[in-house]
Amino acid sequence: MILAAAVGNALEFYDFIVFGYFAIPIARAYFPSSPGARPLLLTFGTYGVSFLARPLGAIVLGGLGDRHGRRAALSVSILLMTLGTLLTACMPGYDAIGRLAPVGILAARLLQGFSTGGEFGAATAFMVEHASPRRRDLFASLQFVTQMFSSVIASAVALAVTAFLTPASLQAWGFRIPFVLGLAIAPVGLYLRRHVDETPAFMASAPPEAPVRQLVRAHGVQVVLAAGLIAGATAGTYLEIYMPTFAQTRLHIDAADSFLASLAVSVVGIVVTLLAADRSDRSGRFHVLAAGLLTLLAVIVPAFRLIIAYPGVLVLATMQIMLTIPRAIYAAPVPGMLADLFPPAVRVIGASLGYTLGVVLFGGFVGLVVQWLMDITGDPLVPAYYLAVATIISLAAALAIRQRSVRASCQA
Repeated sequence: MILAAAVGNALEFYDFIVFGYFAIPIARAYFPSSPGARPLLLTFGTYGVSFLARPLGAIVLGGLGDRHGRRAALSVSILLMTLGTLLTACMPGYDAIGRLAPVGILAARLLQGFSTGGEFGAATAFMVEHASPRRRDLFASLQFVTQMFSSVIASAVALAVTAFLTPASLQAWGFRIPFVLGLAIAPVGLYLRRHVDETPAFMASAPPEAPVRQLVRAHGVQVVLAAGLIAGATAGTYLEIYMPTFAQTRLHIDAADSFLASLAVSVVGIVVTLLAADRSDRSGRFHVLAAGLLTLLAVIVPAFRLIIAYPGVLVLATMQIMLTIPRAIYAAPVPGMLADLFPPAVRVIGASLGYTLGVVLFGGFVGLVVQWLMDITGDPLVPAYYLAVATIISLAAALAIRQRSVRASCQA
């Protein structure tokens, strides 16, 4: 059951990671470099616009998950996700089909974003509702663990492709290889999701007739708090995806070295997330969450100053680990908290919409925003400032959630 829930999340995140990692050859392949055009900005813009489809996916697929079951939403999401990855892998370049190329890539990313919109809430609800009460955070944290595992695989594939192909071959067709490889997991995921049991919580609850209306009327504040809670985690995640581009364009670090650093960082993130989730189940969520957020806030600017002053692959890995450890500690209890903000009747749509809004507002446009701000200001610390603001927002949301929980306990 864990594998069935995690496999779609792994495919979804793998796709987004490799698109970010290969932003430079994708920009050259699909966006013209005519005077005034900025292909890399257009690529990250396309990457970011795809996130705008996520709220719609959260509403449609989240409603499906609450009305017809978590398993139904998970099966539909992985089918749509696979189609988006396939289109990205097969889309001809600008030289072959002209303006249809960037339009096709945008369509593929929008489809990917739509499918992802309902994936997080459905998979998180599925894991939490099958978990024992003492292991809810550990089970739910597997959402982020599978994302980091996807980062390990994506980094390894990117490293191999970059190491074994010439720059000309990489640009001509090599950047498509990671997307093709990602498709291999889709049949396995679909089979697993069609053959698992529905969750006891869904079977015991009465499906809502209008989940969107019920969510907005009764749980609108929780949706906003969920979006704020995810802000620092999603900003850090998509900054990590942007780091190979930052390393190559700003620090002049070799592409293969930047992917190697990302691989090492993801392995560290997996271990820390599992340990922090176990601690959260044992000692309480808020203490783990607060420790991670406050530590992250303290090390953001020093970590970026370090890599700017001493650019190199070892320092890059050190800098990313400095950020990854506290971010993993903070993120470990977040999926479980998001699920428990909502009752079972609207859990999928609530968690999906809250998570998706947080990703849209603070994560999806990271590459575009920081690239644009650095271009106009020349300040390489822009990514650090961005992550710091998002972390402060998450800390405020966590405090608000804790206050509401204390108030509810006192009233009870």
